Amino acid sequence: MQPNSTINCLFCGSTRNKASYYASILFNNKQFVYRECLDCKLNFNWPLLTPEDYEKLYTIDYHDEFYFKEIKYYTKQNSILKLQKDIHTVIDFGCGDGSFLNSLQQNGFSCTGVEFNPELVKKLSHQYPDITFYTVADFSKQSGQYDCAHLGDVLEHMTQPAETIKMLSKRIRPEGYLFVEGPIEHNATLAHYFRKYFFTLAKKLRPLRVTTGAPYHTFLATKKNQIAFFKLMGYTTAFVEIYETVWPFPEKYATAKGFKSKFQYTVGKLSLATTAIFPGLGNRFYYIGKRSEMG
Repeated sequence: MQPNSTINCLFCGSTRNKASYYASILFNNKQFVYRECLDCKLNFNWPLLTPEDYEKLYTIDYHDEFYFKEIKYYTKQNSILKLQKDIHTVIDFGCGDGSFLNSLQQNGFSCTGVEFNPELVKKLSHQYPDITFYTVADFSKQSGQYDCAHLGDVLEHMTQPAETIKMLSKRIRPEGYLFVEGPIEHNATLAHYFRKYFFTLAKKLRPLRVTTGAPYHTFLATKKNQIAFFKLMGYTTAFVEIYETVWPFPEKYATAKGFKSKFQYTVGKLSLATTAIFPGLGNRFYYIGKRSEMG
């Protein structure tokens, strides 16, 4: 297939891309497809989500479904932040249920949270009265700077990740930090290669197949292109760790219903075992980058 020259990669800006091996997704009466950048290999959704699409994706029910359900302690994240001795104030952009900020505050950090949904901001302000919360619109009117900006499972939902980081960089003090955690779904793992083979074969057999679903993740990254993106944004790596979870495969054998699901469970567990032997493999990451003084 000839490269498409009208679509820009969300990471490197290249116009050289091709159709990926995923089936199209039907959502909000539109078809979304993944494109693969021929330069940095990022897979990204096209067309980009509109404000109307976002409203349908991220209702207050979305947060009730994915958050507010379990107690989280964030021991790992606290220990990573404490490695940087000059981090005292943290802004969490896309703070979800606020539990991460609550954990940080209990560990001595001064915290601020930002969310898109005004109803959620009101709910968080009531639940955690000692933490300041803003909507994105209200946050844009503020001018204070922070030692560190955190995005936890947020960046991959952004249609303009570069603009998001540039905006946050203005709110990070010179030589401050960017702390990002989330999926790198196209990084090397046994589970990823299994999924790639399955989707490639399915598309060859049914090239026009359209699935229904919600295109939550705007892009699917690797360790290499994710860190290269942060470097492009003006950050030098202070800490990075790659690890793996069984998602999107079943976590427990008891919840795996039918042969297909049980086979996926087995692949997931084998993938975890492989990752334990070979460092650098994995489908999730922690990253802290230090902002350059002029960045």
